[in-house]
Amino acid sequence: MNNSRTNPVHLGFPASSPAAAQIRAGRELAPNYPREFFEFYDPHDPEHLFKVDLTWMESHYGCAFGTERCPGIDASQPDVGCCTHGAYLADDQDRQELADAVARMPARFWQHRVTRDDEDQLEPWLTWDELDGDDGEPEPALKTVLVDGACIFANRAGWETGAGCALHQWALEAGEELTVVKPEVCWQLPIRRHESYIERTDGAEILLTEVGEYDRRGWGEGGEDFDWYCSTDPACHANAQPLWKSHRTELVAIMGEAAYEVLSQRLAQRERQGGQLEHPATAQARN
Repeated sequence: MNNSRTNPVHLGFPASSPAAAQIRAGRELAPNYPREFFEFYDPHDPEHLFKVDLTWMESHYGCAFGTERCPGIDASQPDVGCCTHGAYLADDQDRQELADAVARMPARFWQHRVTRDDEDQLEPWLTWDELDGDDGEPEPALKTVLVDGACIFANRAGWETGAGCALHQWALEAGEELTVVKPEVCWQLPIRRHESYIERTDGAEILLTEVGEYDRRGWGEGGEDFDWYCSTDPACHANAQPLWKSHRTELVAIMGEAAYEVLSQRLAQRERQGGQLEHPATAQARN
């Protein structure tokens, strides 16, 4: 009997892609597993709806960047993790906070350090690129410069503070807030926030904020070409605390205190009662 016909494997990605190869090898799990969601309105805004992936919030994912459990999304550069593309800045505030962080960060934390001349019109750690806008058309966007195929803030193995993000390493040692000193797209990982306006059944237009897993698909079409990705690798699901506790600071920054309180109360109740729909990578990590 042909088991491939009776028990087909749905990879969720093109069969020839690196993503599919990792799934077939058992390093990652296929993405189309069941999830539970929790919807609620912002306590301070009746026209702002949150939709949160509880399966991801209750997972025990933990970033493995800088350890042997992280081979990097590009196999030829294992010590730069997922920092091979540079970070697109979200807005002017994101840009200013990064500039402030660079001005205060001691040189020893930054392997590829550059300094800014007062006459520079653009910070030397930034460059202009393009990013698809809400209408799907490319538009100018600022991102961090690449040095030797990775973000200018990515320290390599052998540097004084080790491999990893210079901003992250400095923040941890100095007690700086990660959600302030790192670009927004970087500190949000492994959480993905997506916002859109939708029409409610009563005809009102409201803001929908979806909060969930920053999986391969969150990177767009290029995500399937990563040599490896962490969010469904069981080796990255050994954190002592569930993500909604370990990433409280990030979730508060994404949702606000009041909305996070609603979410945390719901999750604490589920924790007491049991019966959650466990993330399959977390479940496999327990076995």
